[in-house]
Amino acid sequence: MQKKLAVQDKILNTLYLYGYEHIQTPSFEYFDIFNKDRGSVSDREMFKFFDRDNSTLVLRPDMTPAVARCVAKYFADDTMPLRLCYLERTFKNNSSYQGRLKERGGDGGGAHR
Repeated sequence: MQKKLAVQDKILNTLYLYGYEHIQTPSFEYFDIFNKDRGSVSDREMFKFFDRDNSTLVLRPDMTPAVARCVAKYFADDTMPLRLCYLERTFKNNSSYQGRLKERGGDGGGAHR
């Protein structure tokens, strides 16, 4: 684990040198930001839950819609291009992962512009 964390730190520090800022999105997101029209995963591959208001929540299956939602909400007035990086996990309920974990990611610094 120490070696993995050291590599992650080196990747993130390199991204910071190039002006990237770290972004973190919630693990639980509203279901509708991951619909098929947005190019995300099939709804059958998502882990779904309901909150107190009966809204459908999912464990984040994909980073792109979550980052896009945050950018639209919190960075709309910022100077473009944005340089954002992240180190997050995604969760897919997919039978093709036979013998593999359904929790993915967290082992690299993704970057969006």
